[in-house]
Parts: sequence; C-alpha cells; structure tokens
Amino acid sequence: MDSFKSLVEKKLKLFESVPADLTTAAERVQIKAWRTITPLLNSMEVDTDGNIVQSESNVKKIGLIVDELNGVLGGKEYKDAVKSFLSSIDEGVNLTNEIAQKIDKNFEPTTAQKQLLQLSKTNAINSFIGAGVRERFTQPFLEQLTANVSARAPLREMIKSLEGVVIGTDTTDGRLLGNIKTTSITAQAVADRSYSAAVNEELGVEWFQYLGGEIDSTRPFCLHREAQYFHRKEIEKWGNGQNSAGINDIVDGTWAGRIAGTDSKSIFTFVGGWNCRHYLVPVSTRDVPDTDIERAKKEGYI
Repeated sequence: MDSFKSLVEKKLKLFESVPADLTTAAERVQIKAWRTITPLLNSMEVDTDGNIVQSESNVKKIGLIVDELNGVLGGKEYKDAVKSFLSSIDEGVNLTNEIAQKIDKNFEPTTAQKQLLQLSKTNAINSFIGAGVRERFTQPFLEQLTANVSARAPLREMIKSLEGVVIGTDTTDGRLLGNIKTTSITAQAVADRSYSAAVNEELGVEWFQYLGGEIDSTRPFCLHREAQYFHRKEIEKWGNGQNSAGINDIVDGTWAGRIAGTDSKSIFTFVGGWNCRHYLVPVSTRDVPDTDIERAKKEGYI
C-alpha cells in the first residue's frame, strides 16, 4: 500500500504530465487540420490578379472547408487525447480517495461528491470538444475565411492569415493549442480540487500543505506559499481578499491570476488562480511544524 507521501507525489506528477500530453495532441491535430484544408483553400476561384472571386463555388467551399476542419476535430486522435485527459481526472479522484482513507480509513465518497465530479468532467468536455472549441477556434476561423471572401482578398494573403489561426505563427499559438493551454490545466485542477474540497470538508481537515513546485511562470502568490503549512481559516482569509499567515501579497483584495469569484470556500478549488498547478494537500495536525501551530493560535484559529 502506498504511503501518504507517495500518494501526494503521484497526484502532483499527474497534474504536471496530463495537460502536457493534451497540448502535444493539439499540436498534431492542428497540423493535420491545416494539411486537410489547404488544398481546398488553394482551389478557390481567383481573378487574373489572384484575388478571391465572390462566386457561388467559393461560397460552397467555405462550408466544405469548415466541415473538413470539424471532421479533424471530431476525429479519433483528438477524441482519444480528450478521453485520456478525462481518465486522468478519475485517476486523480482515486488518489484523493486513498489520501482521504489515510486520514479516515472508513471514508467512502458520497453520491453528491460523485455527481459533482461528473459535472466538472462535463465542463471540461465542453471546453475541448464542445462550445469552448467552437467559440475559440472554429468560429474565428470561419469569420476570417468569410471576411476574406467577402472582401475579395488576395488568395495568398488569406491563406497566410488562416494558417496563423490554425497552426499559429512565430509569436502566437494556433487557436486550438491556445485554447488547450488556457483551459486544460485549469479544467483538470478545478475538477480535481472541487472534489477534494468536498472530501476535505466532510473529513473536517484543518491543516493543509501548499504543494505544486515552481516553474518559470509560477505566480508570486504561489511562490510565497510553496511547501508551507496553513490552517483552513488562514486560507479562507486569502479567498476573501485578506492577508494572513504572515504573508502580505494580497493588494486591494486580489492578486495576479486570481479567478474572479474566488471566496473563502472556492479558494480551495481555485487556489492560486488560472492555470495554477498547486494543490492544498490535507495533513494531520501532528505533522504540522510547531511554529505554524503557534502562528494559528496567535491569530485565534485554534
């Protein structure tokens, strides 16, 4: 049986690896999509100057091109990547259950907690293959394609601009990859931490360790808390936009990257904010350093 420390390490590693796998899949799908639609774009009718003609044939091709694009997005490769991502959420939940059973050996998830998990997974699906991807990828592509045909733009220029939308440029990501980068870490973390927060509330956990490591993009809020121990009441104050635990980095009730709507309860789900990789790990009071316990006593929390 895994130790408490081993379970936590597995969970943190899962948080790091899965979004990266989905990002790699998105890059491959973007390239495949571009290769699929490029022949159709090149076959559009142009005048003697190379400008796109406003013809019935070209209007029909707009529909064909978008159909091909949606076909790649609905293909096996991308769906498998999303399915693997959703499986990682289940794996994280199983680890949460094992961690909870280290605290209370009789712990079993309630029906409500399972339903909460399913809702979080549904939200993730919508981000990657539902309304989210249509809003951030398919729709901008269609609008730009239609605008170029309407304006009788030079075909060569249109293809170059659409290539930037689909696979990106030297300075920007393609729209699909950008959507994944923006939402995957947050979607995975929110799904997992929503479930964990409900479990920890049920168990009456009072102390947490702030874990997740440091990377180049780690925000100051997380850097100042990494690997430290905090009482639940201290964390709740951050959620309410107040400094506590001797850390004074919340200004005017907020911090860089904070998710709007973060409060004393949702802080346990949103933690540091958008794309935050950190996790509030429940710990037993006996494992908390004496200095942290004394601090919480002085603040009147215990």
